Amino acid sequence: MACFLFALLWLGFLSLSSALLEPISFPTELQECYEYRSDNVTSSAESAIYIQNTCYRSFLTDQMTDGKVWSGENLTQEGISYIDSLFRRILAEADEVEKYKKLGGRQRRQASTTRTRREVRSPGAYQPYVNCVQRLQTERVEPASAGRNTYQTLAAFHSGSTLGRAHNGPAFLPWHRIYLLLMETQCGAAIPYWESGLDHDMVDPTTSVLWSDRYFGNGDGEVMNGPFRDMRTILGTPLIRNYGTGNSALFTKAGVRAVLSRRRFQDISEPLPRGNIYSLERHHNGPHVWVGGHLSALNSATWDPVFFMHHAYVDAVWARFRQLQIQSGINPETNYPSTSQRGHRPNDVISFGTLFERVTNIQAMANRFANLVTYEAFPVCENNCNNSPDLYCDQNRRVCISRARANSPATASGFVAMGAARGVSLDMQSQALDRAMARGPLPVGEKFSDSPFHDIRNRPDNLGTARVATQIRRAHSRVRRHSRRRRMQRRRVRRAAPLNATLQHNHFQSVSALDRSFTNTFIIDGVVDIKRWVYIPVHVIYSRSQNVQGIDPTLFGTVDQIEDTCQTAHSGASKVFVTSNGLNYYGMYTEYAIIDNRQPVYTNTMTVGVKNPEYGTGETLFTAYDSCGRPCRPLCLTFVNGQRNNKGCSGAFRISTSSPQMYSITYGDALNSTLMTYSQIDTHADFSAPALTFLCDNSNTWPWDY
Repeated sequence: MACFLFALLWLGFLSLSSALLEPISFPTELQECYEYRSDNVTSSAESAIYIQNTCYRSFLTDQMTDGKVWSGENLTQEGISYIDSLFRRILAEADEVEKYKKLGGRQRRQASTTRTRREVRSPGAYQPYVNCVQRLQTERVEPASAGRNTYQTLAAFHSGSTLGRAHNGPAFLPWHRIYLLLMETQCGAAIPYWESGLDHDMVDPTTSVLWSDRYFGNGDGEVMNGPFRDMRTILGTPLIRNYGTGNSALFTKAGVRAVLSRRRFQDISEPLPRGNIYSLERHHNGPHVWVGGHLSALNSATWDPVFFMHHAYVDAVWARFRQLQIQSGINPETNYPSTSQRGHRPNDVISFGTLFERVTNIQAMANRFANLVTYEAFPVCENNCNNSPDLYCDQNRRVCISRARANSPATASGFVAMGAARGVSLDMQSQALDRAMARGPLPVGEKFSDSPFHDIRNRPDNLGTARVATQIRRAHSRVRRHSRRRRMQRRRVRRAAPLNATLQHNHFQSVSALDRSFTNTFIIDGVVDIKRWVYIPVHVIYSRSQNVQGIDPTLFGTVDQIEDTCQTAHSGASKVFVTSNGLNYYGMYTEYAIIDNRQPVYTNTMTVGVKNPEYGTGETLFTAYDSCGRPCRPLCLTFVNGQRNNKGCSGAFRISTSSPQMYSITYGDALNSTLMTYSQIDTHADFSAPALTFLCDNSNTWPWDY
């Protein structure tokens, strides 16, 4: 009788459990994206991670576009009308240029706006743009209650719902071409282009003359010198950079050559399931991530005036690509791919708001807009590096390179070896960086994805791993005080990895390094609030990989990783990372579990943050990968005839306030009540077992196939 009552209670508990944390169907848009990008592609860890990240970013921007997820800044009616007036001026100028071209140049063209874009270090190219930015900061086109100056009004359009039309698709280039024209029209002066490859080819790009008072100002923390030192963001905070960080490289000559080796527009435009070395948008991501700070995030990139100079170079590369198309007999005006992606279809409008949808993507491909701008030749040794005193020709490599600033370590100590200069310039803690670190993680949202090329000279983003915001740091302290176990007290709350994180497989930056930590930002729907997060247990089962000879790596009592397909920490300890990404909310959280890869099979359990259902039912997508970059397969807890079973699933869950409570309110409670309980290989009759398990093995299948 007692067993019968227990069984009834057990089955009743199960029926309630699914109401609080229950698997849900994979969103159709995500499923279609996964299938499209993996079609006719050989399954591999690198491809799987890329597809997962790219599809989620596309899904999230669609959710923003449809107003289903928080999307950042909005503009007033006055701001929209202002942009509309700039649009009308551009269209009028385009009509004038087109008429001028048809008449063979016989009619004099009014030159109200000069649009000859030159490299930022070319003599006289930079100051007119600086004057414009400084002027726009003193003007206002919106009511004072909006709290924005004219520059901030223009910058706000590269945020929120418009991002769905501006990125991750073929509209990327035409959208930003029109955006540059808007800025340039307001300035009445050309935007100089920043060819960051001239800095990449230096021994240490962070020592470039550009990061000095004469040009961009300092790149290490709060901008405290240069013409933009007094700028404030829309949040009222100083402009922040963190140059030389992250996985991505600045523009490289190899990357530009790869793009220019193609001839079809679709070959250099997202989405590219394979061969993304040809994607101009992917290469464009590199400088965003490399500069760091506000420039590294989609919603805040335009707060830094470097944004427009960087995009002027992207447009210059596209202009060169169009010339090569014409030489190959391809019409660049009509060579736009057919796609069903919302916002990126040929006849979708390039929209910055609801009242001035005047130009479509295919229309922006027209020569009438391309002809508005001319570009100075890229600096090469043959043209004396555009006669710039801040560039010189490296005779050994026959490439133009930026000069170093006067007070940089490279100029102070002469030539230094590759990597040595990077260590000197980046390990020196500056006042500007101290101030930026004191502010904690920047509440700016999703970052740009990594570029195809990585720069091993870069260092981790210390703004993410240093001290967090005051309210978060205080909450962390309370969490740790409440944890009774000293072993768990030594565990750090990890920083959320970027949505677009890709893994670098080399011994310089092994992600398995046990001294690397994360600090989650606790940003949810644009708000930094630890109370809006709760914590659920996630089980991990890890199966080690065998080496290429198929020999057991522990055969001789040691872990011989020389020939191992996955080289991690030689101690045998490694990591498995689990991330939760909001499907109907904006927020992410990453945690990792330490595993022992010397064991044939090893299990552990971690706690992962998700949206607190007290603030609304949350839908979350869980993904995981190990230190070798192998994606892990999600398994959902199910019961058949009273027997517990783990079956393959999408990793998508809904969490609500229904009973019983399958989460912990604080991180400390999660450590005490779940982590030690669930870290068991055999949980047998423990009906509190986690609803989600990740299996990390060497399976050569897509992780979403189940």
